[in-house]
Amino acid sequence: MANITEYNLPIDAYASFDARSLRDLIVDRLNNNSDISFTDQNYEGSNLNAIIDIIAYSYHTLLFYLNQTSSEAVFTDAQLYENMNRIVKLIDYKPVGKQSSVVPIELTGLANLSIGYHTVPRFAFITSNGKTYSVVRDTTYRKITAASEKLTPIENNLFYEGKFQEYPLVNATGEEYEMINLLPGADTIVDHFNIYVFVKEINNNKWYEYKRSPSLFLADANDRVFECRYNQNKNYEIRFGNNINGASLTNGDQVAIYYLPSSGDTGKITKNNFNATTLNIFNTTRFDQIFNDIKDTTLDYVSVDESVNITATNTEDSTDFGEEESVEEIRTNAPKFFTSEYKLITKKDYEAFITRNYKNFVYDVKVHNNSDYLNSYRSYLTNNLGLNSYKGHNNALFNQVTYSDSFDFNNLFVTIVPKFKKGKSVVTRSNYISPSLKTEIIRNIRDYKLLNAEITFLDPIYLGIDFYLKSSSESRALQIKDYTSLVIERSSATIVNDNTIIDKAFNILQSYFNNAKLGQFINITQLNADILGIDGVVGLYTYRSDLGIKADGINFGLYNPVYNGRDLKIINTNTNLLTFQIPFIENSVAMKNKITVETVTRTTNIEY
Repeated sequence: MANITEYNLPIDAYASFDARSLRDLIVDRLNNNSDISFTDQNYEGSNLNAIIDIIAYSYHTLLFYLNQTSSEAVFTDAQLYENMNRIVKLIDYKPVGKQSSVVPIELTGLANLSIGYHTVPRFAFITSNGKTYSVVRDTTYRKITAASEKLTPIENNLFYEGKFQEYPLVNATGEEYEMINLLPGADTIVDHFNIYVFVKEINNNKWYEYKRSPSLFLADANDRVFECRYNQNKNYEIRFGNNINGASLTNGDQVAIYYLPSSGDTGKITKNNFNATTLNIFNTTRFDQIFNDIKDTTLDYVSVDESVNITATNTEDSTDFGEEESVEEIRTNAPKFFTSEYKLITKKDYEAFITRNYKNFVYDVKVHNNSDYLNSYRSYLTNNLGLNSYKGHNNALFNQVTYSDSFDFNNLFVTIVPKFKKGKSVVTRSNYISPSLKTEIIRNIRDYKLLNAEITFLDPIYLGIDFYLKSSSESRALQIKDYTSLVIERSSATIVNDNTIIDKAFNILQSYFNNAKLGQFINITQLNADILGIDGVVGLYTYRSDLGIKADGINFGLYNPVYNGRDLKIINTNTNLLTFQIPFIENSVAMKNKITVETVTRTTNIEY
């Protein structure tokens, strides 16, 4: 630092050099040094000039990375995925990669399939219309009669988009924490949760399945597990133990990896893409050897010959394709992960786990405990819908019978709004995740939840919303909404078209409720202000055409369409819904048709 003055440079000059300025500085120093008589630095093409160029441009490249990393070294400031990924590795956070579309599949056993229990082996697949979907675990079905019939699954299962691929065999070196990089090709999308590892241990010449663990530090010395991390290069690192945290590989062990490649967004399918499609059994020479060593010998597996007697049909659309966690999502999720330490304890822990791991089909999620259930949900069923038992509420009855245990305490109730929300305007809203997806969530939560916490489900209550205005002498009735409209007052001085105002006003309402979440705070004040902010609008009111009465601002009716508005609630002020409720516009076309425009001479906006 004491000699820096002889260079005539400010203390932070290192950060401002580019290749040319550094080159010029070196040449100038050589020219002004009386102790050296070099002159080649001034001639392009000379050897010395070429060396100076190499030094200057190498420095320029290093400086670029210095400037990049100097602003990307802090968790709160990092913007580049590579840097954020490296930072969160310090707390053992593993970002989630891409996720294939999934779909529930119904299997049918043809008449030639024998009566009894049949287990479809892992990696079996179906292909139709250029789309392929696979099962990821053994699934048992039951055939009851000799005729062709729909097979009854012992446990609901899902099919994942893609066909499993066999990675080239890897020979282990036996080092501690041995790591294998899964590099299937730059253009290959690997489903994050469907990477499977099998090891042929040299000591007994037998194949074993190594289970995926969230962290090797959770494993015992002899546990056959591996750790999988989506790294900064968006490839997967597969790491084994050291005989303290997970079993270590031995020199000469053979490692077989199977992964599910995804087609991305193009892999999504609609209802009945598979229609009586024949089931295929995954088989290769190596996998047949592996399966023979690891299979459950008590099960009757479907063979290649028997698979022609089983067909598959998808009665629902598939879920969306899930992109990998973004930098902002990692910034949000990593602290939650760090505080939970691989354990699910609080409501927020469960909500964060479900949102992160099932982002391809979860739009919103809320978790309730027993107190929430009794004081809120059961109270709603009893007091608002007038139900004294589950007999009148099929969804609650189904969830109670299927997912709840025999006790009515220590339950955690999960409410999920799926991403594939149906947008039908004339059909009663019934968007619930399928039993197969519910089973998948419960299966994966088991390893992280508290021992005495049992997971069950509360399907969301979809509340229709529409314009609604009643007189003080009337009783509440759902049909009143059919005679209620929203009138927007436009200034006589404006040249804006009436239809343009209607379109803008409806788009405000539609966008607001399309983006609503569970427990939505319905901000009537903001909706009024947004519509009044439309160019040319000076006022608005709710109007009853049959009675000729009106009220300032927007007046809504909020109701459960399944029960014909038995719980009808009138709202004209800001309102908070219960955490299992979500609003939606039941009939978009009808609502838009009930917005009219009236020309007035008033030119100042009215505030509500």
